[in-house]
Amino acid sequence: MVDVVRIPKLGLSDYGDLVAWEADTGDSVETGDVVAVLESDKASAEIEAPESGVLLEQYVEEGEEIAIEVGKPLAVIGEEGEAVPSVAELEADGESDEGTAEASETGSNTGTESGDGVAANGGAATADVKATPRAKRRANEADVDLARIDGTGPQDAVTESDIEDFLESGDGASAAGREESDADTASATDVKATPRAKRRAEEDGVELSRIDGTGPQGAITESDVEAATSGADIDRSDASATASDETTTDGLTVTESQKLTGARKTIAERLSQSAREKPHVMGTRDIGIERLEEVKDRLEEKGVDVSLNDLILHFVGRTLEDLPEFNAHFEDGEHRLIDEINVGYAVDSERGLMVPVIDDVPDRDLEELASERRRLVEAILENEHSPSDLQGGTFTVTNVGVFDMDVSYSIINPPQVAILALGRRKPIPVERDGDVEFERAITFSLTIDHRVLDGADSGAFLERLAEYLEYPGRAFDAV
Repeated sequence: MVDVVRIPKLGLSDYGDLVAWEADTGDSVETGDVVAVLESDKASAEIEAPESGVLLEQYVEEGEEIAIEVGKPLAVIGEEGEAVPSVAELEADGESDEGTAEASETGSNTGTESGDGVAANGGAATADVKATPRAKRRANEADVDLARIDGTGPQDAVTESDIEDFLESGDGASAAGREESDADTASATDVKATPRAKRRAEEDGVELSRIDGTGPQGAITESDVEAATSGADIDRSDASATASDETTTDGLTVTESQKLTGARKTIAERLSQSAREKPHVMGTRDIGIERLEEVKDRLEEKGVDVSLNDLILHFVGRTLEDLPEFNAHFEDGEHRLIDEINVGYAVDSERGLMVPVIDDVPDRDLEELASERRRLVEAILENEHSPSDLQGGTFTVTNVGVFDMDVSYSIINPPQVAILALGRRKPIPVERDGDVEFERAITFSLTIDHRVLDGADSGAFLERLAEYLEYPGRAFDAV
C-alpha cells in the first residue's frame, strides 16, 4: 500500500507555489527526507516524506500555484512497480483524522531544524545530516561525508549542487580555499537555484549569478530564469537599449513586464480585497515626542536598550487596552473584539511588505518588547521567519517615516479594523505664552474600517495616544 505525501497543517495562506521538488519520480527517499518546498506570502515550508520508499508519482508540477489545503495529496511513496492511485481516488478515500493530525505535526518543517537523524555511534555520519535525497545518493556514490559540507538548500539542507561544489573544490580543501575559489568564479554551480532553474538556465545560456532569486532562502526558481531571459533581470542597460514588441492598448511601448507570483501575488490579492471591501477613512494628528525622547535617554542611561519605536509600540498597546474596539477583527458581519493584544509591525523586505506580530504587547516589559521586535525584524530581513511569526495580529503599526514621509493612507490588513502609520520626526510650530516655538513631533495617520468605527472613534484613539506620548512620565514614574 502506498504512502501519500500530503500537505500538513502549515499556517500558510490560502494559496502558494510548490517552488521545488527535492526528489524526482523514481528516487528512493527515507522517512523525514525533504521531498518538496511550498511557499506562500507568509513563509516557505518543507514537506517531508512520511515513510521510506520510492517516490512513485508527483501530482503537482514544480512552480505550480496550488490551494494550500490540509490533506491535499502531493505525491505517493511505495515500492518500485507498485500501482499508483489517481488524485481522485486519493481524495475520495482520504485519510483518517489520526493520519491527518499526525501529518500536521510531523510532515513539515517551517523555520526549525528537522529532527530526522539520531546520532550514530561514533559521531557525525551522512545519515545525521539534513540533506535532500539526491544529495544523499550523490554523496554515497562519491564517498563524501555530508557532515563536511555546508548546505545551501531550504533550512540549510545539503543539496546535490553542494556536493558537486565540494568535489570541484578538491574534496577537502580548506574553507578559505573554497571561499577564494568562489570569489574568483561566479559560475552557475555557485548560486542557489532549484533543479529546474538550473536546467532552464543551461538550455537558455543564462548565467545564474546575474539573477536575483525569489524562492525560499533566496533560491532562483525557473520563473526567475524565464524573467531573466526576457530581459527583466539581466543587464538593464541592454534591455533599455532595444524596444519591446509588446505595446499597451494605447499603443505605448512596454519596456518591462513582470508577472506577480508567490508572496508578491498573495500580498496584492489580500490588499486589493481589503481596499474593495473595507470603506477606509483616515485621520491624522501631530504628536509631540520631546518628552518621550527624554524618557528614552534616561532609560538608556540605566542600561535599558530601547528605541523610540519600542516606546511607541508600548503605548499603542496601552491605548488598545483603553479602547478595545480597535483591537478587533471584522468577519462574517461581526465586529469581534479580541482579548489578546498582538501588534503587527510592518517590515519592508525583498519579498514585499511583511507584518510580523509581537504577541501580548501590554504584558511585556520594555526590554522584552524591544528584543522581540528586533528578533522579528531580523528574521524577516533574513527570510528565516516561521509562519507563526506572522499569525494572530489584532492591530498593525507601520513606520513610513523611514521613507521620509509624514502621512500614509495605509490599507488595513484584513480582518483587522485599523492600521496606524508613523511619519518622520519633524519640527512643528507650537504657541507658548504668546510666542511661537518649535518642537519635535511625529504625524500619526490612523486608518479605520468605517463599517465598525467612526471619525469620533479615530479622534479618541489619537487623543489617548497623544496623552501617553506627550506625558510619558505618568506611565514611567520610576524613570
